Amino acid sequence: MGIINLLSNDLFVNKKFKNKKEALTYFCDLLESKKYIKDSKVALNAAIERENQFPTNIGEGVGMPHILNDVVIKPCILFAKVQGLVWDEKDETENGKVNYIFFLNYNKTTGENSHMETIQEISTLLINEDFVKELQKVNSTDTLIKLINHYSSDNKNDNNSSTTTNYDVVAITACPTGVAHTFLAKDSLEKKAKEMKVSIKVETQGTEGSRNTLTESEIKNAKGVILALDRSIDTSRFAGKENIVEISTRDAIKNPEKEIKKVIENKGVTFKGNANQTKFEDNTDLISFNKFGKRIYQSLMNGVGHMLPFVIFGGILIAIAFMIDSFSGVTDSSLGEHTTAAFWFKRIGVISFDLMVPILCAYMTFGLVGKGGLLPGFICGMMATGVFKDPSGNPWFMDFLPKEYLSMLSTGSGFFGAIGGALISASLFILISKYILSKLPKSLNAISNILFMPLFGTFIIVSIFFLANIPLQFINLGFGLFLNVFKSKPELYPLLGIIMGLMMCADLGGPINKAAYVFGTITIQDAGVNGSVPMAIAMGAGMVPPLAIALSGTIDKKIWTDTQRKESYVNYIMGLSFISEGAIPFTAAQPRKMIIANLTGGAITGIAIGALNIGSLAPHGGIFVAPLLRCNLFTDEPMKIGMGITFFIAAVLLGAFVEMVIIGILSRYTKFGKNKELEQAN
Repeated sequence: MGIINLLSNDLFVNKKFKNKKEALTYFCDLLESKKYIKDSKVALNAAIERENQFPTNIGEGVGMPHILNDVVIKPCILFAKVQGLVWDEKDETENGKVNYIFFLNYNKTTGENSHMETIQEISTLLINEDFVKELQKVNSTDTLIKLINHYSSDNKNDNNSSTTTNYDVVAITACPTGVAHTFLAKDSLEKKAKEMKVSIKVETQGTEGSRNTLTESEIKNAKGVILALDRSIDTSRFAGKENIVEISTRDAIKNPEKEIKKVIENKGVTFKGNANQTKFEDNTDLISFNKFGKRIYQSLMNGVGHMLPFVIFGGILIAIAFMIDSFSGVTDSSLGEHTTAAFWFKRIGVISFDLMVPILCAYMTFGLVGKGGLLPGFICGMMATGVFKDPSGNPWFMDFLPKEYLSMLSTGSGFFGAIGGALISASLFILISKYILSKLPKSLNAISNILFMPLFGTFIIVSIFFLANIPLQFINLGFGLFLNVFKSKPELYPLLGIIMGLMMCADLGGPINKAAYVFGTITIQDAGVNGSVPMAIAMGAGMVPPLAIALSGTIDKKIWTDTQRKESYVNYIMGLSFISEGAIPFTAAQPRKMIIANLTGGAITGIAIGALNIGSLAPHGGIFVAPLLRCNLFTDEPMKIGMGITFFIAAVLLGAFVEMVIIGILSRYTKFGKNKELEQAN
């Protein structure tokens, strides 16, 4: 539903107000009187609650308050001219005031995705300074609609994208988690294409599925295709297509002009595969060792992306179980087992955790050889969890080991087994499919796909993996012993903090960051009631870069352009939510300066969290899971919780403020730290 369809003549306001609450009260009363909402008080509370999270003034004198609540009967946008109304009480400058307000009202049913689309649509218009200036002349909803139509038309013409299916370039972006990198890459490509006068359409494959999906005619008529992918997706529709450029999302974010030029200059390659292949068939090019090394990384990211929801869901539910028993007065090591509610939460969480390794193995195999790899991948992943045990509960063939090692080996080979199982499954799948089953008569192709490969092929794969899994269990045992060193010697946690802090901020969501994060999630399962210090380090350090950029944009305004400052504010939300990727556009634009600052800030926070022995019961969530933090310098439970929250926030803010100062120093006193966009603007 576009902006114009949400505007109405009876929702135009031109009035002065004393303060924000008075304005919102007036708006909600008007919406109720016009039958757009059921209860003005409920709507007002929802709007104020949203404002308390973060003021919705977005710069250029524009505010965009919004509610997503079932009090809304009919989705709508109220537009108001409010003439210098203070919207952010903490900012007395012009930046804290608004002249125009787009008040978005959605119910939960229709607005789950639509309200974000509307925000993006309005934000796109507001990028144009002329549009903002023209808002002064708006005196009715009709003139506002004409203005939107005019500038929407201009935007389309600028990008040559109207309703035609003839684009110069089409692209797909997809990152492992389907969140930040996916959409940052899309925005970067679209912005640069507009500057280059190149028409482009970008499909995103994020957490909500495929958006802005490319049609067959758009792919066929385009001069070329950019596949900015960090994980495996179905690419069969590009089989036989010429001029394909395959890159990572980071390449698209960092240097979109270079990648677009490759397509325009016809420097892409012809995509292999059968052009008549359907989207439900495996890509035949996958059933080979062609670019197998490169595909391993993408498939690993594919597996990690599918695994993370299980980690987050399971970890938070187990943490809730611990909290329920803790608040019930339980103090022993069997938290999560005493009360009925705690037991229920813990069992569900454990089920989710138990699926992590099979999911990682299965979807990594899927990324390497297609859907045919799911069956052996899942089974090898389950074997990696330690299901092969004798009647006494010890792993098979391991009786010669000391009992304490046997108990550790009983957990299986874990993530090492998942990765090893995926590589073995994919390699054997290719060998069996390409060099054995392909020799059968064509009349047996159907039964080969239905019976021979799923049954006999999988049996061969899992039998070989059973043997390969034995040394992988010892690798996992070594990893467990390594962790025990830190558990027994907390004085080593600051060292771990430096290492993990640097890793989390090295590539902001890339493979180094993911390695540190996965390390943290591995430790959380066995951390118990005190939480995992590595997990707390990973989460705290990952929050620092976006928060530092937001603080710098707010406090040290002279080193940023107006546009950069406005864009930096969203990093408050990104940082507090532990989404490191919010810092990517700023780091990509000025890498030397920002990488130094990011690494320093992350390392300082890592050291502080390690030194203060702060553990996390939750694998994600940032500040929103603060009650699940524990400071293990204390033995009293309330003190552990209270000081865990306090010290964690202090450690994150310390790293963020240090990084902000470093950004400022490098911007002023080094040549490589100068902001080129600011110099050009001046």
